[in-house]
Amino acid sequence: MIAINEDNLFAVIVRGSLGLLVFLTLGGWALFSVKAGLGALAGGCIAIVNFFWIRNVMQRVLGQLPAKATMYAQLRYVARLSLTGFALYFIIVSGWFSLAGLLVGLSVIVLNIIALSLYSALRAGG
Repeated sequence: MIAINEDNLFAVIVRGSLGLLVFLTLGGWALFSVKAGLGALAGGCIAIVNFFWIRNVMQRVLGQLPAKATMYAQLRYVARLSLTGFALYFIIVSGWFSLAGLLVGLSVIVLNIIALSLYSALRAGG
């Protein structure tokens, strides 16, 4: 078993989210429909890419001067929000994806962080 600490937390979250994404995609496909599986896959991919993007921006912001960091963070936030909005718009309008599956997929990171928090609390005896 791998110990979870600050050094490997990001990797644990990403690996767990990818595993959950595979499980939800195959489960949605097998139990509901191909559209549900594709929706979960698309939503999970968007969530994981956003998670990587936020981490990248935060690492760069923390290494810059305060005045420049604010403008950089604001521009990256607007760019990320816009691209995510356009991607979600085209996914919803296309008709190839289930909206319920998409929402489940978008929750992959959050579900994984909740599971890791509960695991850490129970392991610590709390």
